[in-house]
Amino acid sequence: MHDLDDFKTVVGDLITLLGGFTQTEAEKLDAVQKNRVTFVEETMKKEQAAIMKLRGLDKKRESIQKDLGWEGMSFQQILSQVDDVERKSLQPLFDALTDRTKQFNATKDSAQQALEISLHHINTLLAKKAVEESKAYTSKGNEKRSDRPGKHFTNRKV
Repeated sequence: MHDLDDFKTVVGDLITLLGGFTQTEAEKLDAVQKNRVTFVEETMKKEQAAIMKLRGLDKKRESIQKDLGWEGMSFQQILSQVDDVERKSLQPLFDALTDRTKQFNATKDSAQQALEISLHHINTLLAKKAVEESKAYTSKGNEKRSDRPGKHFTNRKV
């Protein structure tokens, strides 16, 4: 059976994890802005590990809440159920968790937007290159000639 200290511990762990998660998102944003693709991939792997930890902590929190009779309740509902002493110890934790969640969401949204812009830029460049390669004439009106032999039947030796 869990007690209030277990609940406080898991909320504190969530706050810590979200802080690290926010730092990872900030690193990803910086890497995207500097076109450091391999570093972006590394941060995404860190994110996946953090997501697994987050899921585990959330399941633990749900289990503790169930043991305490708070199953399915929001933090605000929990605060309305506890006495003044417990409320004074829980309120700062809930406030810190709310702040960390907002920081994380803002950083995540910025990183996501930067990634989308970067991918759009790459797609635009690829599309432009494909159009240029498909043209039969250069911008000066000359016929484009391939540096490598084509696969035309007249290029084959018999």
